[in-house]
Amino acid sequence: MVKKVLALCDKEENYIRRLADYLEKKKMQPFVIRAFTDIGQLKRFLDRGEIELLLIAESSYEEEIRDFPIKHTLILNESGNQAGREVKNINKYQSSENIFQAVMNSYAENEGEITQRMATGNRMKLIGNYSPIGRCMQTTFALSIGQILAKKHKTLYLNFESYSGFGYLLNREFPADITDVLYYFNCEKEKLAYRLEGMIQTLNGLDYVPPVMSYQDLAEIKGQDWIELFREIEKISAYEYLVLDLSDQMKGLFDILRECFRIFTIIKEDGFAEAKMRQYETVIHMMNYEEIALKTKKWMLPEFHRIPDGLEHLTHGEIASYAKKVIEEEIYGCED
Repeated sequence: MVKKVLALCDKEENYIRRLADYLEKKKMQPFVIRAFTDIGQLKRFLDRGEIELLLIAESSYEEEIRDFPIKHTLILNESGNQAGREVKNINKYQSSENIFQAVMNSYAENEGEITQRMATGNRMKLIGNYSPIGRCMQTTFALSIGQILAKKHKTLYLNFESYSGFGYLLNREFPADITDVLYYFNCEKEKLAYRLEGMIQTLNGLDYVPPVMSYQDLAEIKGQDWIELFREIEKISAYEYLVLDLSDQMKGLFDILRECFRIFTIIKEDGFAEAKMRQYETVIHMMNYEEIALKTKKWMLPEFHRIPDGLEHLTHGEIASYAKKVIEEEIYGCED
């Protein structure tokens, strides 16, 4: 894979180091990160090669940069006034995550032909979480699994609940959701890698794309469309695990479950829950999806004395200890 240089230039050494560290952790294939604290360093680097994308502080920007062998330039604006003639500005004083998303979205908009990025390494494994029983802590369990896996592996979490409540739980508004990823997959596949990175949010180290706001958007999408999107994400990213938090609203649910490496189904002991589970297993058999049952591990969660207050605190406490055991036995223990 041909590496492209994403260069950072800012006189504030601590700022540029923090931003460079953040971008390095994002594993931005095919970009390699280079950081410079003065324009002289940047010019000397350009004597040896080209820069694909330059992110430069307003206080370091010079108009002569427009003549350098740099394909795309973005200015980290410090004054609040437009800097640079016809050069896009983004606010320097925002989170590294927001800067990253703005950079990727801008790059995708301006790059006409983007070479598809092929991931290297092992195949991305799909981990399905689905139960026909409601109110069973499925999302808490799936997020715990995802956050713990993310400590050692590049992991993406996707939630397909009708009403996930993510925006309210995290007190955030999301500019895009999972249906936007599917839109770009259908309309601008060659730019999907960069569009995806521009939409990804992070929760305690776990990457996720915000869930849908309206269940109607979810119900109209075919299962095969999701499966093809998952396969494309595998091609264009470095994700090792894709954690799916699935719901009954999805068309082709059984086809999606069949694609999973492992399926976790939470059960309960009461009569209503047992009846629902029996019906679910009967339908799987009737529709010739027996392999779903073979990949499924049913769990009756123990009684947890304390549930973490927020979604970002699921790597500590009783739930985390339980999830770590599940990962060791049912994920690592089942891999080839």
